[in-house]
Amino acid sequence: MVIISMIMAMVHMRQLPGSRKMAFALVGLYMSTTVVAIIEANAFGVPFITNVVKELDASSIEATADGTSVEDVKFIDALLGVFENMTPKNIINDIAESDMLPVIVASVVFGVCIKAQEDDGSPTVTIKLIQQINDVVVACLMAVMKVAPFGVASIVFSTAATVDIEEAGKALAWYLLGMWAVMLFHVFVFYTAILVIGAGRNPFPYYKNLIPAVLMALGMSSSMATLPTTKQCAAKNGIRAEVRDLALSLGATINMDGSGIAFIFIPCWLCTVQGIEFGATKIMLSAIGAMVCSVGASPIPSTGGVALVVLAIAGVPINSTFGLIMAVEFMGDRSQTMVNVFGDSVIVAVIDKWFGQSIIDMETAEKKVKSDEDVAV
Repeated sequence: MVIISMIMAMVHMRQLPGSRKMAFALVGLYMSTTVVAIIEANAFGVPFITNVVKELDASSIEATADGTSVEDVKFIDALLGVFENMTPKNIINDIAESDMLPVIVASVVFGVCIKAQEDDGSPTVTIKLIQQINDVVVACLMAVMKVAPFGVASIVFSTAATVDIEEAGKALAWYLLGMWAVMLFHVFVFYTAILVIGAGRNPFPYYKNLIPAVLMALGMSSSMATLPTTKQCAAKNGIRAEVRDLALSLGATINMDGSGIAFIFIPCWLCTVQGIEFGATKIMLSAIGAMVCSVGASPIPSTGGVALVVLAIAGVPINSTFGLIMAVEFMGDRSQTMVNVFGDSVIVAVIDKWFGQSIIDMETAEKKVKSDEDVAV
């Protein structure tokens, strides 16, 4: 799923209509907001979790992922190791060993280099194949999600039998409260600053018009399912149709600020409850994983599968405590989607202010050229 999402994200970026300057600005803004979200999670969330969450007394918890020795490596060695590990050597072996960084790099390179369209503008056979594989993966994922509650319940019950229920509940409550606090800061401080400074908009009426999209995100837990409502809200806010169709469609695919915040909180919380130090090395690796995986996160419900990739990158042991996170994941995932929709809606206002008219002028010129060619024929 992550591989296909990364490939298609790169293909979509290459096919952005309009000026190259506008395309770079759109992608750059989406990437920048995700970086800021990750910085906020590290600056505010990590100290909060490590100070208020206590280690759970669970003697039967055993790690099922190799990676507990990451802290034994010096920070600079770990940093150099990350860049060395980015070079794909054996993709199949990397996938089997959950070594996702080289897999993601290979997916990005493949997405950048692949031919996306035939001469007549239709998708190439390779793109059609990838899209069909993606449809199969999504269908399988949705089928698994229907029975996932039974599996999650089994993990939660088995973990509950070995931990203090009261302490586990408190730890999960602090996890959700901390994550929600950072998300609220990101939305009402950072996004508001962008909206006022970058787009020159009054945030009060603008946010009021976004309420239907935010409520839809809360209910659907999917940026893609919320997209039609998000476009309607953008139209209410006076965003040009050409701009909202482009920016919001791309944002629903690659702009995952809420997921970026969650991908820092999850490994931090898991390390804390297991009594593992969430030091500089793991923070750095989690930040890298959060950045690349938030871009590649599929815009369908549930981020649990992608979170496993972040944990593998950061070297965080994966065991039954992960089931506790999954037990409250439905609440976290909905809040993440709400943040993602807010981010898309704010960035589209900035793009509309600075590039909206140029897109319309460009499309008008293209239509005129096409009309002149038809007349000439």
